Amino acid sequence: MSRHIFNHVLSYIDVHIQEKITLAELASLAGYSPFYFSRLFSDTIGIPVTSYIRIRKLQHAMVSLLEGRKVLDVSLMYAFDSHEGFTRSFTQLFGSTPSTIQKHPITYQVPAYVIPSTTERRLYMKNTDTLHNEMHQLIYEILNASFKEADEGFCTEIRITLFPDGSVQIEDNGRGIPLTGAEHPDHHTLQKIFAGHPVSNIEYSHMETFSNTGLQMVNSLCEKLQVCVYRDGLFFQQDYVRGIPQHKITSRPAVHPSGTRITLMPDRAIFKDLRFLRDHIQSWIKEQTAHSRHVEIFLE
Repeated sequence: MSRHIFNHVLSYIDVHIQEKITLAELASLAGYSPFYFSRLFSDTIGIPVTSYIRIRKLQHAMVSLLEGRKVLDVSLMYAFDSHEGFTRSFTQLFGSTPSTIQKHPITYQVPAYVIPSTTERRLYMKNTDTLHNEMHQLIYEILNASFKEADEGFCTEIRITLFPDGSVQIEDNGRGIPLTGAEHPDHHTLQKIFAGHPVSNIEYSHMETFSNTGLQMVNSLCEKLQVCVYRDGLFFQQDYVRGIPQHKITSRPAVHPSGTRITLMPDRAIFKDLRFLRDHIQSWIKEQTAHSRHVEIFLE
């Protein structure tokens, strides 16, 4: 199937995203039998056409929810069979319910569709080494923030703890992520620094590189992430699922040295059952601290 035809089919799906879209009509549009079209689509895009349509519908539905439309109205708008089915599919893809999205809104745009340039660029085809390196980048992005605190003379200790379930915790004794308006938790900059947006497999497969992208992208690629900040005699906490806040920022008085603690679980829908490698992390840390960085780092 030519790129021109693929582009025509994918554009048709987006234009008619609020309608029931059948395999038969897409196959007719492309000029193939349903069976042959289905096979060509899966071979090129990497997932079945029905799965692709469902993902696109849910991505558009995310935008509609953030615009303030009711969940029931959105489920009908995108031709889901039921409110329950829509909520279930939405939660499976994004990790949070539609109502959670509306309570704690994020910034989200429907990603542009991408036609892989070759079949080697198909979805899920990143090799294990690439996925491992990119998963470790989640840790390195957070450590870079702690290193910046150390370079400015405010952090002397960083502790990294690898847990048996594949999660990791990174804690430093810096100043704590800057916050504003402690008496008004809704106005903290914490959510602005961390709140990302869910990244589906189909988007991640087209990301060229993942480095120096900031804490929001780290959060977006985590199945779960918790950030805790000790600052100005207070303790702040917020939990996220694939970049989406799960509750308002909580705060309470605390007698504790200043600092930041981040605990995360990489998104297993993307990184599968890969685990962080101690040697990999130690090697990176050694390279980063080769030029007299005055900070103690503990890897447990």
